[in-house]
Parts: sequence; C-alpha cells; structure tokens
Amino acid sequence: MPPRESPLERAAFRWSAVAATGGTLLALLLVWRGAGVAGLAHLGSAAATSILLFGKFVIFLGLHEDYPLSPAVLALLVWMIDVLIAFALASGLERLERAPLLGRWLRRARLRALAVLREYPGLERMAFFGVACFVMLPLAGTGAISGSFAARLVGLRRIPGVLAIVLGSAGTAASFLLLALFLGEQAEELARSPVLIGGTLVGLVVAGWIAWRRITRRLRAR
Repeated sequence: MPPRESPLERAAFRWSAVAATGGTLLALLLVWRGAGVAGLAHLGSAAATSILLFGKFVIFLGLHEDYPLSPAVLALLVWMIDVLIAFALASGLERLERAPLLGRWLRRARLRALAVLREYPGLERMAFFGVACFVMLPLAGTGAISGSFAARLVGLRRIPGVLAIVLGSAGTAASFLLLALFLGEQAEELARSPVLIGGTLVGLVVAGWIAWRRITRRLRAR
C-alpha cells in the first residue's frame, strides 16, 4: 500500500491532472481548428480502435496512404490516452473497482498485474523503473491500466506512479513510431527488393528476441 500523501503531494497531483487534461483539450482544439469536425471524428475513431482492439498497434494504421492520420499523430494519441488513464485510475482505484461493470474489468487488471509482478520479481524490486518497464515491455497483461495497479502494489505514491506509467508508455509509443517510420521509408525499397528488406526485418526481430530473453531472465531472478 502506498504511503499516505502530504498536502503538498495531493495538490501537486491535482494540478498535474488539470495540466494533463488541459493539454489534451488544447490538442483537440488544434485538431478542430486544422481539420474541423471530420478531424475530431477520425481522432475519436482511432482512439476507440486503440482502446478496444489494437492498442498501440494502431500507430501502424498511419502507414496506409488513405488513412487521414500520420503515425506520429497516432503515437501521440495513444500516449495521451495512457496519460489520462493513469491520472483517472490514480484518482480513485478503490472506488472505481466497486463500480458495477467497470469494477469487474479493473479487478481482472489488478489480478493480471499481480501475476506479472510475481512472475517477474525484478520489476517490483526496481519500483519506479520497474513500473515503467512493466508498461513498456510487451508482457502479457501490461499497459497503463494494469500499470496503475502495479504502481500501487509496489508502493509508489500517485505522482511517481503516474510518471512511471507516462515514461513507460512514451517508450512504447516511440518504439512503435520509429518502426512505423522505418517501414514507411523502406516501402518503395521493399517493393523492389523484398528479400533484402525482409532479411533486415528478420534480423531486427531476432536481435529484439535475444534482448527480450536476456531482460526477462534478469527480471525473473529472485
């Protein structure tokens, strides 16, 4: 259980939440001024697709030439969603868990977070950076929602917990964006030489798998 917050920490959390909400509203206003209601509709559709179906993989939709949003915009969108989720859950996890429908979903997320922390005790030992890794690494049952429970389970106060989730989500979104930009830049070359680009992608996947194995081995160490 996280330690009790001081009045200064509570005020800092409230103002940080206000700033995050204000930044989101400003971003929506800029989209509305630049693309009108249609732009907001596309943004809302992408947000729903990310939350309900594809998660951060929605970033790759921006590679389609007919899709109205770029990978960079989609990466920013999924990161902002995680930021708002982190603040919303940090504001009242216990009360939200008692909600009729949402509560059941959140209780499952808490159990998933607990299972991951038990399987990878290294995450709990690192606390702040452990929660950031929890959100960033492609582990089953991770993300901003389960990350919020992980932050609570390892004893982080609300502000450090939210910051860890924001950091981890930014790392994932940036990684997906860089991969999407690489694929976009190599699209023409891929059409000309699929074997060369395919071999490059396979090499990247193998290197990533090796790094992933080493990281998870260390995180499982007790």
